[in-house]
Amino acid sequence: MTRASFRQADIERILRAAKAVGSTVEIDLRRLIVTVYHPEADGKEPPSGLAPDGLESWD
Repeated sequence: MTRASFRQADIERILRAAKAVGSTVEIDLRRLIVTVYHPEADGKEPPSGLAPDGLESWD
């Protein structure tokens, strides 16, 4: 198994495990660091650099 496919297999395993428990995962591929954000009771979203999904207003 090549090094790249080993990493891909690890990432797929991490994503499946996180999905099973309802967590959000942030993966840094450059440093191979995985951060798992567990859902909280108060409904707070994990930190994200992405814009929220929703309707776009281009006007």
